[in-house]
Amino acid sequence: MLEELFGNSAIIKTIDFLLENRFWDYTKGDIADKSGISRTQLYRFWETLEGFGLVVETRRIGATTLYKANLESPVMKRLEALSLEVASEKNEKIIKEELEAP
Repeated sequence: MLEELFGNSAIIKTIDFLLENRFWDYTKGDIADKSGISRTQLYRFWETLEGFGLVVETRRIGATTLYKANLESPVMKRLEALSLEVASEKNEKIIKEELEAP
C-alpha cells in the first residue's frame, strides 16, 4: 500500500512486499523477483534496509540466507502502521464511491 502513497520505486516495492508477506522468509533473489525488481536494484539499497533494521536474517540453509521484515524495528512498525492506514483510507473511499453510485 505504500506504493499508493510514495510511488513505485524499487525500495518502496520491496518494503511493500516485505510488509505484505511479513510472516514468511525469503532469499534476496526471491525478494527481488516477488517485488518486481531486479537483483541489481535490490543490492543497491539492501544496506539501507539493513541499516534501518527493516529486514532481519531468519535462517541459513546451506549457503542460502533467508530474510523477512523485522517487525521489532520501530521504523518498520511505523511503516506497517502507515501502510495499514493507507489501505484503510483506500477501502473507505471505495466503499463511499460504491454507496454513492446509482
